[in-house]
Order: sequence, then C-alpha cells, then structure tokens
Amino acid sequence: MSGWIKNVVDKIKDLSVSVDSYKKDSIIQSLPVIAIVNKAKKLIDKKMYDEAEKVLKRGLDIADDALLYKYLGKIYETQYKFQEAVEYYDCSAKINPQDKEIWLRLGMSQLNNKMIEEAIISFEKANKITPLNTDVQTGWGMALMKQKKYALARDKFLNATKISKYNFTAILLSAIMEIRLCDYESAEMKLKFLAKVAPNESSTYEYANLKLLKSDYRAAEKYAKKSIEINAQMLPSYFVLGEVYSLQKNLEMTEKIFSKALENDLDGENLHFEWGKAYVRFFDYAKAKEHFLISLEKCPVYLDAKIGLALMNAYEGDFSLLGELKEKNGENVYIQESIGLERFAAGKFEDAVESFKKALRTDKKQTYNYLNLARVYQKLENKDKTREYFEKFIRENSEYFEGFLEYAKWLIEIDDIADAQRKLRKADKLNCNNVEVLNLLFYTSYRLVKDNICEYNIKEAISIADKVKSFGDFEYEPQRTELENLLTDIQGRN
Repeated sequence: MSGWIKNVVDKIKDLSVSVDSYKKDSIIQSLPVIAIVNKAKKLIDKKMYDEAEKVLKRGLDIADDALLYKYLGKIYETQYKFQEAVEYYDCSAKINPQDKEIWLRLGMSQLNNKMIEEAIISFEKANKITPLNTDVQTGWGMALMKQKKYALARDKFLNATKISKYNFTAILLSAIMEIRLCDYESAEMKLKFLAKVAPNESSTYEYANLKLLKSDYRAAEKYAKKSIEINAQMLPSYFVLGEVYSLQKNLEMTEKIFSKALENDLDGENLHFEWGKAYVRFFDYAKAKEHFLISLEKCPVYLDAKIGLALMNAYEGDFSLLGELKEKNGENVYIQESIGLERFAAGKFEDAVESFKKALRTDKKQTYNYLNLARVYQKLENKDKTREYFEKFIRENSEYFEGFLEYAKWLIEIDDIADAQRKLRKADKLNCNNVEVLNLLFYTSYRLVKDNICEYNIKEAISIADKVKSFGDFEYEPQRTELENLLTDIQGRN
C-alpha cells in the first residue's frame, strides 16, 4: 500500500469511523466529509471544541473541503479567536464562494478582528449572494459605523429592519447612528419602542444617554437605573448617572454611584476618568486631578485622562502637558478651555475670549467658562460683558459660593454697592458665617448707610460688625466707630 493511501486509511481509523457509522452520521453516505462534519457538529453542540477541532483537522488530511474549513472557523469564532476564524473562513470562501453563509461569517470575524476594509468587501459579496439578508445588512452597517460613516451605516441598519422588523439589534444600532447624526426625534421613537418590546441593558442605556443629551435628567436617571438593574456590570450606565447627578450638583449621589461601580468590580481607567469629570463639574479641581492621575496610573496612554490632567494643570498655571496635546486635540472642550487659560496667563485677552467662547460652543455644560470670560472682560475693562458673564455663571451655578463672592468683589470695585450687597447676602446663605463675606457685608452696609442714613440701617451694620468679631478678625474698626458715633448723634437728637 502506497504511503499516502495508508495515511488516509489510518486517519479514517483514528476517527473511529466505520462504514456503519458513516451510514448513521451521513445523509449522503458516499461523502465521508459530511460524516466528519456531522460528528464535529455534535461535539460543537456539546461545547467540546477541542475534540471537534481535532476531528475537522483530521478530515482535512482526507479532503481539502470548504465545509471543514467553515466549521473550523465556527469553532474559533465561538471562542472569540477571530484571527484564526478569519483564516479558516477565508479558506472556505475561496473553495466555495457561493456558500450563502460564509461571507457573512467571514465579514463578522474580520469586523471583530478590526479588519474593517476587508469586512466591508465580505459583506458586499454576501449581499450579492443573499441580497435580502437582515444579518448581512446589520454587519455591513457595523463596519461602516467603525469607519464613522454614520449616515451610510444608518441606511444599512434601516435596510436590515425593513427585511426583518424583529431585528432589534439593527433597530438599536440605527438609533445610535441617529444620535450621532443629532436626529434625536427618530432615535427617540426607536429607543422608546425597544424599551417597551425588547428592553435590555444596551437599549435602556442608549435611551438614558439620549435623555441626557436632551437634558431630560429625570428620564435619563430612570433608564440608566433600569439598565443597571438588568445588568449590574453595565458600566456606561453608571457614567450617565454620574453625569446627571453632577450636573444637578448633587455631590452625595455622584460619589455614591461611582462608589457603587467600584463595589461591582468595575474599577478601571474609564471609571476614574468619568469620576474626575464629575468633580470638574463641581469645580473641585483637586479631586478631579486625583482621579485623572489614578486613571493614568491604570493606563498611561489613556488620552482622555491626559487631556483632563492638562486642564487641571492649566488651572494651576502649568501648561507643559497642554503643549504636547493641543495640536491634535483642538476640538476637545478641555483643550479649548486650557488654551484659553494659557492665553489669559500670557495677557492675550482677546484670544482668551475666543477660546472660552469656543469651549462653550463645544459644550454649553462646561459653565466655568462663563466665569473665565467674566475674568477676561474685567481685564479688558468691559463692564457690560463682565456683568453679563457673571450673571450667566451664577444662573447656571446658583449654589457655588465662590462665584457670588467673586462677583460681589468686582461690584464693589466698580462702586455698585447695592448689587454687591445682594450677592454677598446670597453668598452668606451658601456659606454661613464666612468671615470674608461678613466683613464685606459690613463694608457694603456701611457704604449704603453713608448714602441713606437712618437708625435701623446703622444698627444693622453694627450688628454685622459684632457678628464678625465673634467669628474672626474684623477689618473695618474705624468705620464701625464712625457708625456708632452717627447712631449716638441720631439718638441724641431724638
């Protein structure tokens, strides 16, 4: 017996395949490849992948068959070994390019292996063989989505839903594309439908994210919580909640939701970056910097964390990190804000105005830029613009004590004492018994008394002075003495 014939016979023996077993396993008993594949399929169904792989590879010693390569590809795809899956599916496709499934499977494996251009070619071929296949249209759309061709991707997903109204994945992905394209109303219809008929952690998260984009914080919170109820590991939903709570200036709930993510073993660079972003919204730059640094410790090449750190450094007057980032990341709101701070520090006030306004156009929720603009316009001695941006800032951040205090100090500088007093009273409510605020409240009361002398106003100003003394250093003793003398004169005349 010649060597190659003996080898084939031995391989068949190794497979323990007799004539009888071929009759049992194979519909077409004249083709041993079919029996080999059927045997492998049974093993695959039992998740005995190693055994199935051995069966199929032994079969390749008998015949170079497309079906054997195809099922080897299936084994590797099932195990998320996409590079190997691509290799075997490609071999199968070359032998039998008319297979109605092979181009779809090859395309999906290429997509998962980040071979985007190749995947698109495979989906195009799949579409020629099966032009009304909802899965082909979905995979094709996913490849286009990876290329950020959102409009084209949406069209493919819509095609997929026309072919099958039960393709909920395609409905979800088309909604995501519409969000990218700012077509919020169309996305809303699809996500609302999915929330009713096929809710899962992904669709409810996307609905929460859409509601966040539309500033519907109550609904965003509702659907993000629902997503986490379905799957406690759905990390992006924690990020939605963190953003909702931080935008609402609810520090307790913000810290609670990120801590919950940690408790659910979701620690990672993304978590700490989002946590840092939340602290930025509270203007707590020390804690924000701490989390950006933790994020970078976990992933030193994480660009978003570097950008966040660059902004924190910029507020400290350190622009070294900004220098290496600003050229390629000029569309990032943190970079735009950092460039504004750099220009402000260099005395380039008009350029700083441009940068801060650009940051607000990029993200209107980045409201500290209103305060930055107020500071720049102070340097430009533009009172109207300074007042405008201080007002915008306190309207958006009505619980931020430092904003009212800084505004009041500027109003005192421009001699608008009555308005300064109003801002100081608000600051005093936010931070009771702050010595600096109380001192300034006395000073504004003193100035107003001088313009409108009456016993009640004098007594009120003196009571503020006495209150300051009980908490700390009082800075206006001569003025207090002057008011006491005025009070004595008034009472003496009465």
